[in-house]
Amino acid sequence: MTKKTRTITIVALMIALSILGGSIKLLGSIALDSFPAFLSTIILGPTLGMIVAFFGHMFSAMLAGFPSTLPIHLIIATLMMLCMFVYGFIRKKWAHRPILSKVVSIIVAYLINVPLDLAILYPILGDVIFILFIPLTIATLTNLLLTEVVYACLPSKIKNFTTIQKDVKGN
Repeated sequence: MTKKTRTITIVALMIALSILGGSIKLLGSIALDSFPAFLSTIILGPTLGMIVAFFGHMFSAMLAGFPSTLPIHLIIATLMMLCMFVYGFIRKKWAHRPILSKVVSIIVAYLINVPLDLAILYPILGDVIFILFIPLTIATLTNLLLTEVVYACLPSKIKNFTTIQKDVKGN
């Protein structure tokens, strides 16, 4: 199996996990669909994490019937991509300080996923965003906690997937 095939397979599996997580709903389309995206971002890098976040959210929202309309879910999926990029950038940039990188990336991910998302959506959704604050906070913190717990339990071979892939020449 080539490096490209392995990577595509893992991305597809993570999107599938996002869809499964999306079936664990807290309110409307607020669910546990971003946990696989956060995990993908750590293991595969920010770019692939962004892909998992976008498609994972869109499939999850589609299965829920786009409760907040398709344009709103496109905005949310795009903001999730931004979140994964920043989250992954911080994790990668400060990898030499693992505790600090985890704490800062979690705080920034929360700030993007909850206050920033709701502030951007306020002109469109109005006062409804106040109802979304608590479930979105719970979902975001749960997704981030699941990410850290699962990542801590993963074998080093998976944690170092991108490093291992760089070492593999052609296979």
